[in-house]
Amino acid sequence: MTVQEQTAPTGAGVLTNADGLIILTRPETAKKDTITIKIPDLFISIVGKPRELNPFLEETTSTDDWACKVLRFDERLTKEWVDMKFPFLCASMVPNSTEQPLQAFTEWVSWSIPFDDRVDGGDLADDLNGAAEEIIQSLAIMDDDYPTIDPEGNGVRHMFQKLWWRVSKYAPPDERRRHKRLNRDYMLGLLQQIKWLGYKDRILTVDEYLAFRRPNSGMGPTWSVTEANKIPCEVVEHPSVEIFRDLVIDIVSIANDIYSCPKDIPNGEGSNIISVLLRQGYSLQDAIDEAGKMVLDRYKIWEQAVRDLPSWGEEVDAVVLKLVQAYSDVCWGNMNWSFVTSRYMGNEKEQARTTGLLTFAAKDIEKTARLPQSS
Repeated sequence: MTVQEQTAPTGAGVLTNADGLIILTRPETAKKDTITIKIPDLFISIVGKPRELNPFLEETTSTDDWACKVLRFDERLTKEWVDMKFPFLCASMVPNSTEQPLQAFTEWVSWSIPFDDRVDGGDLADDLNGAAEEIIQSLAIMDDDYPTIDPEGNGVRHMFQKLWWRVSKYAPPDERRRHKRLNRDYMLGLLQQIKWLGYKDRILTVDEYLAFRRPNSGMGPTWSVTEANKIPCEVVEHPSVEIFRDLVIDIVSIANDIYSCPKDIPNGEGSNIISVLLRQGYSLQDAIDEAGKMVLDRYKIWEQAVRDLPSWGEEVDAVVLKLVQAYSDVCWGNMNWSFVTSRYMGNEKEQARTTGLLTFAAKDIEKTARLPQSS
């Protein structure tokens, strides 16, 4: 790791609409006092083979127009949003989904970004009570008698309601119940994030961090898409299959933290495993390497879990293997998108993909690693 005279991010990468709603992205660049690191190559093992994009991608790109209109983005913010390529993310993660589940997933991601960014770096980042109230109101939207929300009154809640209407229309009762539960778990995970990161004088362990990172990773809504094949419930919920869902959450969460730290660190977002390791005393390169090792270790567990799968008969076994493949597609898709979106690495994304090199402002690393004093 070297300090060089070249461009690196500094300042706040916070974009706002007319209502003060924030969208976080990689900040503008500085010209000196930078730290250069190399991210690990994670495209091996279960994600070593490139996938095709979902053929319904083009049908879902209109979600960008809808989201930008509902959220009242101006021309500049609309361009920034489109460059973040959220429909591409969804089409990468679930390449074999049919159109309606892909559309619902794309709408969910488009809703979750502004919702999540309020917690990561917006008005709810340090407001546990305010976040709890927002979550109560959001969960209530999934009651069938909830009144229609005017997009001009609350664009984010309107998006969540439209998504719920789609799920209610196309999903069977058991899937609707699961959708409610997964969204509840996701939102409660965000509350845990605010709680834990609110202990300003506490250095979190990796296990403490992952305890709230797992439920708020946003992986839950992908299960209904990846599990569209008819598989007996007792098979899907069997521990030998459930382990793959657990591994997907960890792999996506940790890899995402590696790729998104050029955005998260300068914006002061504490919900990133690299930030956690920096506060433990790791150098930036060592923190990146340690997080990469965590991902590679989970690849090994995955490979062994495939070998340990029991047999439910030839027909069911074939479908289970397709399901495991779909789970690995989710990992590959999220990682692939990270080098396409402008949100994480900005104008260094191509460089990062070919060389692994990323630059950071030294002052941002020092600030993140510094432990605040107890009040």
